[in-house]
Amino acid sequence: MPFSVHTTHAAARWRLSTASAPLFLALFSLLLLAGCGPRLVPFTHELRVQHDLSDSDVKNLQFYVSHQIALRRELTAESSQVTSSHKLLLISGKVIEEVVVEERTPGVVVAARGGALSVSFEPGASLTFSASPEPFASSPPAPSFPGFATPPDPFPGNAEPLLASPSAAGDGGEPGGNYWLAAGPGREIRYQGKVFSAIEDSLRAHLLIDADALDEVVERRTVLPGVRLPGR
Repeated sequence: MPFSVHTTHAAARWRLSTASAPLFLALFSLLLLAGCGPRLVPFTHELRVQHDLSDSDVKNLQFYVSHQIALRRELTAESSQVTSSHKLLLISGKVIEEVVVEERTPGVVVAARGGALSVSFEPGASLTFSASPEPFASSPPAPSFPGFATPPDPFPGNAEPLLASPSAAGDGGEPGGNYWLAAGPGREIRYQGKVFSAIEDSLRAHLLIDADALDEVVERRTVLPGVRLPGR
């Protein structure tokens, strides 16, 4: 009897280990994939200057966004056209167009000027990121949403004001720091020719870069030393 009990326990342990093998293999594979992912670091203006990256160099880099960006605007009879990739929401009886860029979404630079980069996360549209030593340089905090019954108006951007960059790049000083999502007064952001309001933690979004990919771009850049005549 003791022998049969011992054999049963051994068989149970063998079946358990056999059944667990695929799980361990799956976890091991996930760890390998995680280890092979990009090593993302904040892309700063100092980093750009350090590596002497031109506008063309920057356009050849793969960027990512650090935080989720959520933009909203109220739809009216005059502004009913919605891009097919955007969402429609119904909040407090208002029809709202929402654009969401998820955290770690890849993007490419389509224009560069001074301390500002225009980054595209979908064809035909881009968002501006400006170099600044700190976020929210001239933007008020996000509006609160206590409930749908009597919410404050979170969509002041249905007018068409020109957006001013809140970063140090636009105040006449030298740009520096991370490239933060740029917004105008009232957290307004112009996107696809329309004015949206940035909500929640959108203004914490800044650009990230794959450190290994940056090194590869820098290594590919060849600076010619020139040719001198003998004795010169």
